[in-house]
Amino acid sequence: MLLPSYLDQMPDAFVKLAQQVEDEILQDVARRIAKMNGITSTANWQLWRYQQTEAVREDVIKLLAKYSGKSEATIRRLLKEAATEAMEREDAIYYHYGLDPTPFEESAALNNLLTAGARQTCGIWQNLTATTANTVTGAFERTLDVAWGKVATGAFDYKTAIKQAVDSLADDLPAVTYPSGHTDSLEVAARRAVLTGVNQTAGKLQEARMDEMGAEFVETSAHGGARPSHAEWQGKQFHRGGAVDYLGKHYPDFEKSTGYGTGAGLCGWNCRHSFFSIFPELGDPPTWTQEELEALNARNIEYNGKMYTQYEINQMQRARERNVRKWKKRYLSESAAGVDTTNAAVHLKAARQSLSEFAKATGGRVDSARTSVPKFGRSEASRASAQARKSTSRYSSLNLNPEPVTMQSISNVKAFSCDTLDSTGQRQLQNAHKRLLMTASKQPLGVEVGRAYDLRMKPLTNELTGSTERSTVSIPDQDIPYIVIHTHPDSNIFSHSDLRQFSKNENLRMLTAVGHDGHIYAVEKTSNFDKRAARLLVHDLCESVEDFAGQYQRQEITRQEAAESLEFLVRKCLKELEPYGVKFYE
Repeated sequence: MLLPSYLDQMPDAFVKLAQQVEDEILQDVARRIAKMNGITSTANWQLWRYQQTEAVREDVIKLLAKYSGKSEATIRRLLKEAATEAMEREDAIYYHYGLDPTPFEESAALNNLLTAGARQTCGIWQNLTATTANTVTGAFERTLDVAWGKVATGAFDYKTAIKQAVDSLADDLPAVTYPSGHTDSLEVAARRAVLTGVNQTAGKLQEARMDEMGAEFVETSAHGGARPSHAEWQGKQFHRGGAVDYLGKHYPDFEKSTGYGTGAGLCGWNCRHSFFSIFPELGDPPTWTQEELEALNARNIEYNGKMYTQYEINQMQRARERNVRKWKKRYLSESAAGVDTTNAAVHLKAARQSLSEFAKATGGRVDSARTSVPKFGRSEASRASAQARKSTSRYSSLNLNPEPVTMQSISNVKAFSCDTLDSTGQRQLQNAHKRLLMTASKQPLGVEVGRAYDLRMKPLTNELTGSTERSTVSIPDQDIPYIVIHTHPDSNIFSHSDLRQFSKNENLRMLTAVGHDGHIYAVEKTSNFDKRAARLLVHDLCESVEDFAGQYQRQEITRQEAAESLEFLVRKCLKELEPYGVKFYE
C-alpha cells in the first residue's frame, strides 16, 4: 500500500518539470503578444498574426521534444520508486504472519506489471502533449484576436490590450486537450496523469501479490480531507470478488463498494487512497474505529467563526495556493512582455499573506511545491516584494479611545447617496461596512480592518487587518478605479494620512472610514476633480499636523487637544477641497 502522504508529494518532481515547460511557453507567447504594438493596417495584422501563430506552434513542438526524454525518464523513476514502496509495505504484512512472498525484484510477473504501468502512463502523457501545440496556438490566436479587436474599435490602447492579453493567458493557458474536449494546463494534467498512473499500477501489483498469497480480504486506507464520495468507504474492510459473510461479520464487495478499477473510484483520478491485505481468521482488528472515521470527516476546524471539515479546509487552502501561482505567472509573463508588473506584485503579496494567515488560522502547513513557479526565484521574489511595498497605501486613525464593536454598532451602519455608486451599489457598500465591522469585532481592540472594491462593489482584495502596534491598515493600490473602506476603532473622522492617500492615488475614487460605533465618513472624487489643487491643500494639512504633533511630543498640549486640533484641520481641509471636485459625507 501507499500512504496518502506519499501519494500527495510523489508527483511533485514531474509537476515541476511540466511547470518548466509551461513557463517557457508562457513567456514566449507573452513576448510575441507584446510585438503587436504599432501594427495598424488590417493586411499587416493578418500577415503578422499568421507568422506569429506558426512560430508559436514550432516553438512548442521544439520545447516538447527537448523535454520528452526527461519526462519519460521521470515517470519511469517515480513508478519504480512507488512500486518498491508499495510492495515493501504489502509484503511486511505477509512476513508478519510467517508467509514468504517472492521478492519483488525477483518476480517476473510483478515487474511485467510495473513495465506495463510505466508504458501506459508514458503513453497517456505523450497522447496529451501531442495536443499541446494545437491547443496553445489556438488559445494564442483567440487571445490575439480579442486584443486586436479592443485596439481596432478604439476601446483600449495597445498597452492596455497587450497587458490584458498577457494576463489572460497567464491565468489560464490551456495546454492539453482530453478526448472529451476538456482542456487543462500542463501542471494540472501532469499531476493527474502521474498520480493516477502510480496508484493504479501499485493497485495491480498488490492484487497480483494477493492472488499469489491467497489473500481475499482487504482494508482501505483513510485520511482527513477525503472527497465525500471516497469518505464513504475509506478505512473499511471488504472481500475481493463479491460480498461474503465470514466469521459473523459482513464484508461488502470490494470493487463494487469502492469503485476500484474506475476513474472516479479507489486508485482512480487523483485518488490518494490505497488498500492492503487483512486476515480476519487471524483476528486482525480494523485499523480505524468508526469513531475515528467519523472524526476524519467531522466539521471540527474553525475558521472565521464557522466549522469546516478537513476536506473543505484543504479545498480552501488549495484555492489560495492556486492564487499565489496565478500572480507569480502574471508577474513573469508581464515581465517578458515588457509591461508594468506593479499590480501583479501587489496582488502576489496579498495572495501570499492570505495563504499564510489561512494556514496559521487552521493549523495547516503551506506546501511550497504547490505554490512554486520554476522561473520565479529569489531575485524575482525580491523585486516583486519591493514593488508591492512601494504600491501599498496605509490608512490610519488616532485610535485615541478605541471602542469594541457591538451588534448595535453594526445595526447603526446606514447607506448613503453618492455619485460613485448607484442605489444597488450603495446598498452593497452598506453591507460591506457591516461585514467589515463583523471582522473587526474578532480582532484585538484597536486593530483596523480594510478592503478594496471596484466601482461595481466587487472585492479587489481580501479583508486586510492592521497590527496592534500601529494604528494603520495597509491596502494595495489598484490600477483601475476603486473604492477603499476601512475601520476607525475610535470612530473619529479621517486622519491626515487618509486624505494624503486619497489625493495621491488617482484611481481611488472613494474612501470611507466606518467607526466602531457604526458612523461612516466618506470622501469621493467627482468628474471635475483637480488633482494638483487637492494635493496642495492636503500637503498644507500635513504640515500643520506636523506642527501640533511636535507640540504634543514636547508635552506642550495633551493628546486630546492634539486630536481636537486634527479634527478641526481635517474638516477645514475637506471644506476647502469642495470647489476642486471633492465631496464629503458623514
